[in-house]
Amino acid sequence: MSNSNPSSSDPQNQVILTENKISQSEFEQLDLQSLGLSEQDFAKVQEVSHELDELGQHSVAEYGKNIASATSSYTDELLQMVQSKDLDETGQKLNQVVQVAQQLNSDNVLAENKKKGLIGSILSKFNGAKQSFQLRFNDSKAQIDTLVKEIETTQSGLKQRVDMLDKMHRAIQDEYRQLGIYVASGQLKQKQIANQISQLSSQNNDQSNQHIVSQIYDLNHHANNLEKRVHDLRTLQQSALQTLPMIRIIQSNNLMLVDKFYAIKNITLPAWKNQISLALSLNEQKNSVELANTIDDATNELLRRNAELLHDNSVKTAKANQRAVIDVETLEHVQNTLIKTVNDVIQIQKEGMQQRVQATEKLKSLQSNLNQLVIEGSQSEIKKS
Repeated sequence: MSNSNPSSSDPQNQVILTENKISQSEFEQLDLQSLGLSEQDFAKVQEVSHELDELGQHSVAEYGKNIASATSSYTDELLQMVQSKDLDETGQKLNQVVQVAQQLNSDNVLAENKKKGLIGSILSKFNGAKQSFQLRFNDSKAQIDTLVKEIETTQSGLKQRVDMLDKMHRAIQDEYRQLGIYVASGQLKQKQIANQISQLSSQNNDQSNQHIVSQIYDLNHHANNLEKRVHDLRTLQQSALQTLPMIRIIQSNNLMLVDKFYAIKNITLPAWKNQISLALSLNEQKNSVELANTIDDATNELLRRNAELLHDNSVKTAKANQRAVIDVETLEHVQNTLIKTVNDVIQIQKEGMQQRVQATEKLKSLQSNLNQLVIEGSQSEIKKS
């Protein structure tokens, strides 16, 4: 049987279709809209169909391979762009701008001095508060200006990347159309294979011609492989379709990031600088009041803290002196726990005995069922003989 099969001696197991031309009417019967095609694509579909004139393992496996590789490369490039460190660096620099600006808070300077100093050193620290704040303002302004210049360089790269994403969008649209052409051609070839199998089957009704039987087998095998390949291309086409809005979203994110940076540079930062400059003047006005209030607060806080500490120490000492070595509640808890432990162990032992009894009965039932099955099987064999 194996010697009469011509495909067994052919390493590629190739089969030549008797009908390898597709018609315009067959093409128009396809769901062209879902494939992203139009009637004008018929010539291209017809051209691609010649790749499957000779069906074989390699021809089916490599069908549409080039277009699939191209689409995959675009997807990899898109993922690399999403993970680009430039975007992360831009976000980090913007965060640094915010952090530097948040450090410029005159209230924080005063609060630090109030917490650190005792009454004797508060006056000297307040005298240095204004100078410390001005130095911090000048240093932070220099940091912000440096970060802004660095971000400007990154933003220009982001704007260039938007143009590159436009080119990628057009290229993937073309890849989507090319995949549709390959899918359409593959679907039409599947119909040709089905027709040829039907013709061969009608010629060999009694299945006596082994050569035709072998051809039918090979055609069925290639039809299954082609159906799987066409489905893979259709899936890849859908993936390409999903990639298109992804590109637009990335473009939109880039543009929003650029716009946000310009808003920070032209609106937010000038507003911060103006407010911080006003804070220097306002800080001078309230320094005298803050100084007096701070001294009074420190004095009152010291007196209250000492009084509270005296009360707390006295109460704790008295309680410690009156407390027994072992609390009655502790002894009661220990006894209740011991009783519960004994009861739980007894209950677990009873339940274990019941489960073992039930398991023994179950094993006897299983053994009885198995013996019954063996006896019935033996009687059936005796009757047949």
